[in-house]
Amino acid sequence: MHPNDFIKPDVNDHDFEEDGEPMLEENVHELQQEVPGEDVTDQMLREDIANPNSWLHYNKGLEQIGFAPATRITPENIGDLSPEYMIDEYGGSQNEPIIVPGDPPVLYYTQASPQEVRAVNARTGDEYWRFAYSNENTKGLTQANRGVAVYQDKVYLGAHDNSLIAIDRYTGEQVWKTKTLTPKQEEEMSVPERMANTQAPELFDGLVFKGMTGYYGGWGAYTAVDAETGEIQWQYEVIPEDEWVGESWRYGDASPWNSAAIDPESRTIFIPGANPGPMMNGVVRPGPNKHSDSVIALDVDSGEEKWTTQLVAHDWHDYDTYNTRIVEMEVDGEVKRVLEAVNKTGYLYFLDIETGQLIERSRPYAKQGGEVDFMGILPKGQENAATVWPSDWGSTEWTPDSYNPQTGLAHIAANDTVKRYWYDDYEYDSSVAEVNVGGGFQLVDYEEFPDISAHITAIDPATGEEVWREELEQDKYQSRAGGTTAAGGGVVFASSPTANLVAVDAESGERVWEHSVTDPPRGITAAPVSWDDPVESKQYVAVASVDGIQVFALEAQEETATPTETATETATATDEPADTATDTEETTSTDSPGFGAAATAAGLGSAAYAAKRRYDGQNDDESDET
Repeated sequence: MHPNDFIKPDVNDHDFEEDGEPMLEENVHELQQEVPGEDVTDQMLREDIANPNSWLHYNKGLEQIGFAPATRITPENIGDLSPEYMIDEYGGSQNEPIIVPGDPPVLYYTQASPQEVRAVNARTGDEYWRFAYSNENTKGLTQANRGVAVYQDKVYLGAHDNSLIAIDRYTGEQVWKTKTLTPKQEEEMSVPERMANTQAPELFDGLVFKGMTGYYGGWGAYTAVDAETGEIQWQYEVIPEDEWVGESWRYGDASPWNSAAIDPESRTIFIPGANPGPMMNGVVRPGPNKHSDSVIALDVDSGEEKWTTQLVAHDWHDYDTYNTRIVEMEVDGEVKRVLEAVNKTGYLYFLDIETGQLIERSRPYAKQGGEVDFMGILPKGQENAATVWPSDWGSTEWTPDSYNPQTGLAHIAANDTVKRYWYDDYEYDSSVAEVNVGGGFQLVDYEEFPDISAHITAIDPATGEEVWREELEQDKYQSRAGGTTAAGGGVVFASSPTANLVAVDAESGERVWEHSVTDPPRGITAAPVSWDDPVESKQYVAVASVDGIQVFALEAQEETATPTETATETATATDEPADTATDTEETTSTDSPGFGAAATAAGLGSAAYAAKRRYDGQNDDESDET
């Protein structure tokens, strides 16, 4: 989790009530015009990954690779990309809009406070309807909401109070509501209302999937709900009670608070597990804290656990695992689908999609170390606070990054961040909804640490090496970059700490365009989305900020050809080798933020060209000539 993502119940700036009462007394529904178009089908959801006209899933596609196939915007013509319209909003800076194709396409987005869903014309920003939800309580209220899901005639909202809401996507009227706390949470948590929600729900084959967050203690769970009826199909308790010491499981968190990749072939969902609680005090929770900072593979139909892999054991630094995506890379001479897992440590982890075994850990793409490293125990007491790189802000945070199937490269918006940390005596009080830290942290003086920075980097999954890097301008009040989105015309979009939307050439990393989004600069933490509108002959790019959603557009009469077919060769390397592992089923951190021996896997070649051939539909026996 991120400490800036919560609002304590006694914060009253926007009519939050100290006793946890709703901000709105009742739901608000305003209809200006019914949304045009047709229902969103299973086929549309499955094909979203390759459809340039849609953005139907959080981070694009069931596989969540963050790649927009639209090709009108290229490094050569991006100078013509200009603002089209702005959607004013409050509290939606982590929101990723959904685009349903049509004439016109429809854009759905959320606001966080008060919690709203709105539908607008994606060409003009004109509003169709607005639905504002009256949360039942604010005991676990967050100021984050990352979006909605769409299916058939409904839009699905994960509410702050941990309810799942189905809304008629044409009229904006509520259809049903389902509470997603588990029976065990209801029975054994003294304040179950402290569990909240920040993620965008996900959809696959008639099921809606939703996790939760545990800012104020407790433990997480994952839920599958029937998309038509709202009936719960299965629930998965993340923390195995019998594998945590004593009663530490009761405040262990490990909540799956962000969206997860889904493999339609094996019918598996790969949920990311958060940090253990309390965040900064491992003394009161000895052991590896199973399923925290992990990837957990579940059967989508039954919720049965297939495998788990822990990326950081016994975490003291809030190094959540927060993103999973399905990519392709060459393993032992064969192109395979693998699972990429991302956490805050500054490494990418590539896992066997069937077993969870580590195939490759990248070299670090952000600064490591400090007075206490990731395996060290924090000092006790604020007077002894010690620096840690990366901080709990992470080398990357919750923002989704992208994988480009044309080049086979992963694109990361990374941060070099540092804070001072300590732990204190901690005793869990089940009756108090307090932020579950168990210690503390201090922001540092930026003049004392000139290395604080942000950058966009490209990483080859097969070698773990950095291919290129583009530095981003820094702001001492906002050190984090937003997420990345790769696009089919050969550009990669990212957000800078100075609130600029930036585009770089996908092959070289050279900056080719940028535009200020907020005034004054206040940072952008969301990833952009992009879609093609063939009727208008335009490609659109939208990004959320604290000021609203800025939408850009570029008109081109014909879609341009895809960029060069040869892969970008590795141009940059570090002295630290990539890691591999041989353990299966469950693997635990030992000597690094990842796990396993320090060696590059034998037989791994560059993923780039092989992955592009697969994306273009070429067979393995076709000519390699370009």
